[in-house]
Amino acid sequence: MNNTILYALAVPLLSASGGLAALNVFGKWSAPAALNRALVALALMVSGYLLGTLLFQTDGMHFGFVLGLMCVAWLASLVAFAESFFNRVPLLELIVFPLCAFVFLLPLWMGEDSAIRMAGDHLFQLHLLIALAAYSLLGIAAAHGIVMAFQEKALHQPVATTQENRMVRERLLDQLPSLLTMESILFRQLWAGFVLLSLTLITGFLFSEEWSGSSWRFDHKTLFAIISWCSFAVLLGGRVVFGWRGKVALRWCLGSYAVLVLAYFGTQFVLEFILKRAV
Repeated sequence: MNNTILYALAVPLLSASGGLAALNVFGKWSAPAALNRALVALALMVSGYLLGTLLFQTDGMHFGFVLGLMCVAWLASLVAFAESFFNRVPLLELIVFPLCAFVFLLPLWMGEDSAIRMAGDHLFQLHLLIALAAYSLLGIAAAHGIVMAFQEKALHQPVATTQENRMVRERLLDQLPSLLTMESILFRQLWAGFVLLSLTLITGFLFSEEWSGSSWRFDHKTLFAIISWCSFAVLLGGRVVFGWRGKVALRWCLGSYAVLVLAYFGTQFVLEFILKRAV
């Protein structure tokens, strides 16, 4: 199927998924759960097929800043979809699905990434898959943290001054599980993401040794990835030892993920678009 047709299907379907989430959050009528899931499943299948055609082309595997963002956004949407079968959070879907639709538009004006070396190496493919899964799962945890921050603020702020504000706030809160349940989900995602991030670093060192003959390649990506790993380790350790929760945990979560984003996407953006690939 032509990529233009796939774009014309994938982006509206992802946008419509976000639209249904917005309807569920803000509208007076909520779409049936079966309709929501059917639409999201169709959107993920079409966008996933499009992503596969962009990644694996006749001249080899393509990857870079744009396709990396698309992979992370698609996997994050897949995680949100899977999570909806256990703990549905429409406000989280309202963040993830429109963001995924926007990211899938990026190749149309930023261009597609070129083929990469070592794409056929199985260890590299394993490292890439684990890294993308780690970015996606921790990204969902960060989005989850943003929703929790809103929920906590809404529960503790003074009563809204107008009836309309009260109704909007109450409707948003009604869409969310309890704060304790949200916190439990957050740390479950953080632990799973931390394990994947640890495996990403391990396979990265192994890949570096096979590629360059050295298990330690110190660059910006490695530095930020290690700082992020240490930050997540402190957060999870603080949770186990000191029972960290609430604002402290949310700040560490969002800060740690911000550093992780810099590890690949920050440095890659500079290399590909600011320095014009002058490496």
